[in-house]
Amino acid sequence: MTDTPGDQKQLQQAFAGLGRIKVQLSDELWEDSGNPMRKYAGLEKLRKGHPCWRKLTDPMLPAREGDEVVIVDPDVYFPRRFSFEKVGDGTLRLMWQKPNCLLPFSVVQMAFAKGIAMADHVDIGIAQYRSPLDLEWLNWLVESLGETLRVMHVEAILWSCLAMRMGGGYLNSDRWCCWANTQWKRVLRKAGATPARMLSAEDFRSCLAFHAGGTAKTWLAAPGVGESLKQLAGLPGGKPLGAATVRPFVPFTKEKFEWLRKRGRILKAMGYYKLVGGRPPE
Repeated sequence: MTDTPGDQKQLQQAFAGLGRIKVQLSDELWEDSGNPMRKYAGLEKLRKGHPCWRKLTDPMLPAREGDEVVIVDPDVYFPRRFSFEKVGDGTLRLMWQKPNCLLPFSVVQMAFAKGIAMADHVDIGIAQYRSPLDLEWLNWLVESLGETLRVMHVEAILWSCLAMRMGGGYLNSDRWCCWANTQWKRVLRKAGATPARMLSAEDFRSCLAFHAGGTAKTWLAAPGVGESLKQLAGLPGGKPLGAATVRPFVPFTKEKFEWLRKRGRILKAMGYYKLVGGRPPE
């Protein structure tokens, strides 16, 4: 699916040799009388919010009940060929990340106030489930959080709530890797490290998918990075692929939330963000 006729034409030309791929306009599918989501005001509001939020609604438009849905961010790199494990039990699969991108804090605070459980360590580079999601509950969730800021990270909060509602777990973080903006990486970037240098610190030898989120999302298209990634993926020492493992979702606690807010205030007072860039979460 895509948003404009111009994009549709370009994609149709790109996939002309692949007969199984059909490119459709998402707005046309949304306006179709057979779309069950149109009767929910909350889902309509969600779809008209930040473009990233459409990943919660639009993948269900062409899917039939029971279809496997795999949502992949455009900044996910696949070092090697593989097959997705099927999800047939009505649960959700998401990638795991060490930090937490449940932002803005005002929306998280609202979820806690309404008693809505959230999962920690949620990375939305890849999401996998059986269609459809629980539309009644998703509509209730959106309405419960009220008028949220038009910020892309709200998507992570919604997936986090869905994770605790649906159950399931994280894809194996040894195979499904998320780029983490750690302190030493911030220092390297501040020192002028190139995208290829930054990515060379990641282990692609056993990796099935790498989500270059945040600052790293533009690096995949930088000159010379494509060949460098192929070389990194082919280095010896990779772990053999074993049985797929799913780690249960970890609840995000109010105590951790308050600690993250306090830490942000302390780092700001120390001048940390002025030194390495960025801004404290709000």
